[in-house]
Amino acid sequence: MDVRSLLKTGIPIIAHRSGLARALSQRYGGAGTIFMLHSVVADGSFHPDAGMRCPASRLDHALSVLRGFGVDFVSLDEAVRRLRSGAPGRFAAFTFDDGFSDNLTQALPVMERHGAPFTVYVATGMVTGEIDAWWLGLAEMIRHRDTIVIPGLERRFSCPTPAAKIAAFLQIERLVHGDYAILPAIKALVTEAGIDIAALARREGLTRDEIRHLARHPLVTIGAHGTTHINLAHATEETARREMAENRRFLERATDRPVLHFAYPFGNPRACGTREARLAREVGFETAVTTRHGTLFTDHLDHLHALPRETLTATDTPSTLSCKVGGFYRAVHTKFGQPVSHMASGHDAHPSR
Repeated sequence: MDVRSLLKTGIPIIAHRSGLARALSQRYGGAGTIFMLHSVVADGSFHPDAGMRCPASRLDHALSVLRGFGVDFVSLDEAVRRLRSGAPGRFAAFTFDDGFSDNLTQALPVMERHGAPFTVYVATGMVTGEIDAWWLGLAEMIRHRDTIVIPGLERRFSCPTPAAKIAAFLQIERLVHGDYAILPAIKALVTEAGIDIAALARREGLTRDEIRHLARHPLVTIGAHGTTHINLAHATEETARREMAENRRFLERATDRPVLHFAYPFGNPRACGTREARLAREVGFETAVTTRHGTLFTDHLDHLHALPRETLTATDTPSTLSCKVGGFYRAVHTKFGQPVSHMASGHDAHPSR
């Protein structure tokens, strides 16, 4: 049975209720967890890309559960300070990728209720419309079609119902992240459907005024996420550096504050590695996060530009959240055998933005 099959079964419930997750947390739980989200939406709204949308009530519930576990909510800066000091107690830091306007309208009120600091990683192109947001176009196309046929792949996806549309999006997204060579075919299909990705990005993205508003909030840290959200590992070193540096300058001018934290677009091992970590450090970022499974250990002080994260999703339960803060998923992905000292390098969490 592969890892994805394992995670889709009741193993997290069994692990949580049996005490296995708690036992493993002594080895894999570390000091804290960085959680990753993207968009937070109003309850009851439908989105084919539901995996990157968390209803506000589910976010509220997850935060309540984590509080019940005795987890402290901290900023990224505080997370690093705690790693350095060895302060007791587990912590959680929350991050939101891309720069969706609903991070202000939907997420902020929830985070305020819980006194939870969070970082919003903003891609310049979400503001200007220049982002390479093929996934937004894919979701919009699936929303309006009952069948999707990808040229050259001999793959046909039937999606007449909301559930089928969500499943189709996930399947196609996984195909892309499994082989980025098929991405041009996806983009061509979106273009042929007459979908304006730039307009979608501007509609969903934060404005400059909204970024400034968030930056002034005591709970919010603005981080960088690249200019156009490309796969940095597939770009030349010059392009990758420019994506980081220009994005940082754009956000610092917009907020009149230093921007010290970066999230790699896509964040999996096929999209960021040692070169990208070096570039993030040279550009001046103090931390950079991936989408690889794992909790934080003192070892990560030597790998601050390759930090792991766990996703926080609409389907999380007390059992799955317990497994995430306790490092259970990390243990599964390493088959319970990798030494803690090697955890800083991380493993792919899933093909997320």
